[in-house]
Amino acid sequence: MSEVMKKMLVLDFDGTLFQPGKFISDQDMKLLNTLANMNVARVIATGRSLFSLKKVIDMSFPIDYLILSTGVGILDWRSQKLIRSYDMEGGLVDEIIAILKRRRHSFFVHQPAPQNHNFFYCDGAAPRQDFIRRFELYRDFARPLKQRKRGTAASQILVISEELTQIKKELQPLMHRINIIRTTSPLDGRSMWVEIFDKRVNKALAAQFLAERLNISVRNIVALGNDYNDLDLLNWAGRPFVVHTAPEELKEKFQVIKNADDGLLIHIMPLLQRG
Repeated sequence: MSEVMKKMLVLDFDGTLFQPGKFISDQDMKLLNTLANMNVARVIATGRSLFSLKKVIDMSFPIDYLILSTGVGILDWRSQKLIRSYDMEGGLVDEIIAILKRRRHSFFVHQPAPQNHNFFYCDGAAPRQDFIRRFELYRDFARPLKQRKRGTAASQILVISEELTQIKKELQPLMHRINIIRTTSPLDGRSMWVEIFDKRVNKALAAQFLAERLNISVRNIVALGNDYNDLDLLNWAGRPFVVHTAPEELKEKFQVIKNADDGLLIHIMPLLQRG
């Protein structure tokens, strides 16, 4: 971006800007367009892949940057150029797979961004319903794990499991090389997903990269999220908020914005309008 940006707005997508009824309010769209003339960098930070996000928004969507797949990649929205990406190197992926298979977990291994909607799958001892549901939803992009070539990089490994503590224990020898993030299933809104990334991947690190690139102070960054995978971002941002549907432990820690007919952004616009 050529203009000097003074502030940044970082928005989670599903369950935040993209509300539970699968829509974005007209008022929020209007305000996103308004921010283009206010020296505010508009950023979406989503757990979705680029392919998945483009199923619900198009190139006219009024943002400047996209943080995709929880920070695996950063896209300049206007040029559609990937300006940063971090994958797990192939040897590390092999080690993680070996541990997960030995423990008979059900998981997906996603290819590097921006093609990370393609994945390999391993159905363990007793695949959970959410694993089956996700596989059925994206079966056109799925291949069995045995077809993966050893030593190939991956953007992330997704384990459908409620056993977060156990998985962290199993992967403890690799923890200095990976980042494990808990998130709530976007499919049923209840199940736990355990996402494994390169150590350099989370929404906060991606947003920090953009802030440094645009020379924006962290105190001038407003962030809005709704789930555990936003926690790093919320802890880092100068002005963090969560929506009222966020887990209770997040609402206890961050200021809550309750959605209404006027959308979400109207409640934080004064922070972005101040000089």
